Amino acid sequence: MSKNVFAATVLFVLFAFSAVSSADEFTRENWSEKVGFKPDVAKVPFKTGETVDAAGVGKAAGSLPEGVAMLVSKYGLKFQVAPYVPVVPSDGYITATNSGAGKARLVDTGKKARERGLFDYSAGLPFPQPQNGLEIAWNYQYGYNGDDGDNLFQVYWVSAKNGVERHEDWRWMYIVRAMHRTDVEPIPAIPELADKEIQYSSLTTALAPFDKKGFTAMYNRFMEPKDQEGWIYIPSQRRATRFSFGTRGDSWNNTDLLYEDVRGYMGYPEWMNWKLKEKKTMLAPVHAGIKISKSGADAVWDFKTAPYWNFKAKWEPRPFYVVEAIPKFADYPYSKMVCYIDAETSYMMFKEAYDKKGQLWKVLVNVYNGSPDPTSQPPQVAGALVVDVQAEHATAFVWQDAKANVGLKPDQFSLTQLRKLGR
Repeated sequence: MSKNVFAATVLFVLFAFSAVSSADEFTRENWSEKVGFKPDVAKVPFKTGETVDAAGVGKAAGSLPEGVAMLVSKYGLKFQVAPYVPVVPSDGYITATNSGAGKARLVDTGKKARERGLFDYSAGLPFPQPQNGLEIAWNYQYGYNGDDGDNLFQVYWVSAKNGVERHEDWRWMYIVRAMHRTDVEPIPAIPELADKEIQYSSLTTALAPFDKKGFTAMYNRFMEPKDQEGWIYIPSQRRATRFSFGTRGDSWNNTDLLYEDVRGYMGYPEWMNWKLKEKKTMLAPVHAGIKISKSGADAVWDFKTAPYWNFKAKWEPRPFYVVEAIPKFADYPYSKMVCYIDAETSYMMFKEAYDKKGQLWKVLVNVYNGSPDPTSQPPQVAGALVVDVQAEHATAFVWQDAKANVGLKPDQFSLTQLRKLGR
């Protein structure tokens, strides 16, 4: 072979390899198709601008979870249909997905709920084009939510018969990624937390009313699938109490929401058996168009008309994985959960939870706005609703401010800070 032919062959191979590598990369342009699938808009029986309400909910069969359809037909929830708008994560998260592609490794833990089931994961989406329910669950676990957040929100306790019972104001700060970080230095991990294998730190503080002000909870979530651990500061006692919680059935702040219902599911993937039931296009409030503000609750939430928990938002066609989760714990409060996970964002937009008799117990709806800067920020949390359909009682989470990637530090999640916020 002549030198010219050899050189040409080498260049061809290098070019071919480069072309293949480039084609395999995740980009802002191909994210939706490469990580999951795009919605089939034609299968949604509503046009942009139309309203879905009790009169037309029958036409929406298949485009809504059964629990949400019941909220529309029985309780008068209604919403306007908006066009599908793709959601792509930050540039840092895309880069991390490319770097870690094909490396994450699952271990079948069988009936064991306390053994770790994921290894060799670095950052980004662990399982693009997931093949089963467990891979979808891990994608949800590590879906793009930014590295940290600082939020102000209100909580409303609502009875379908008696209306709003009370409400409270809260601040919620969290480092959602102590490890596997993609956006905020230090990347890829915060050493002080990573050394303790802390995956997530959270700090919630009651701001109002006066008799609840200063009540503060700080807790950590670990890489190992064990109970979360933390401290509660009770102002009237002027002391912090250590506690362990969040495994099975602990209610958050005496609401209809369990700790493991936060964001949809805050337990570990290892705690459940996950089964992919179907892939389909459904309507969801991903670009809800909600203006969040400290005084904007009444513009979004109808707290004056029965059942007193309905909200206004735009819903759009979205690609969904419908996944069934069966607990490995015999004493788990739910016999099963049906989780509706957006294939593009890996967010759990809806959840239906069933009691021990197999009856529908709770319906959860999460609401998001678009990202203020898609290249560096996650979609903005806009609210959440959990309805106990058996008790006809609900808890509404009304967002007043949502900031992400603000650069929170480990010392802001310390006993010193806990006591300071509680004063």
